[in-house]
Amino acid sequence: MITLNNGKHGKVYKIVGFDKNFDDISRRFLELGFTRGQNVKIVSTSLQKKVFLVQIRGYLLSVRASLLSRVQVE
Repeated sequence: MITLNNGKHGKVYKIVGFDKNFDDISRRFLELGFTRGQNVKIVSTSLQKKVFLVQIRGYLLSVRASLLSRVQVE
């Protein structure tokens, strides 16, 4: 199991869980569609891999890598 910020560009991942320190942003991520079992595709990254553009539930979302480090995928 890896975290989403360590994923490869262009690959589709399935969300399997969240970090135990996820409580502070969990509500917002759930509103954006980050739920267990949901597929997420990494569309692109910034040059320094600090910001990721991901596709989830049919829309594109720009998220900081520090937040994606709390999302566990397979």
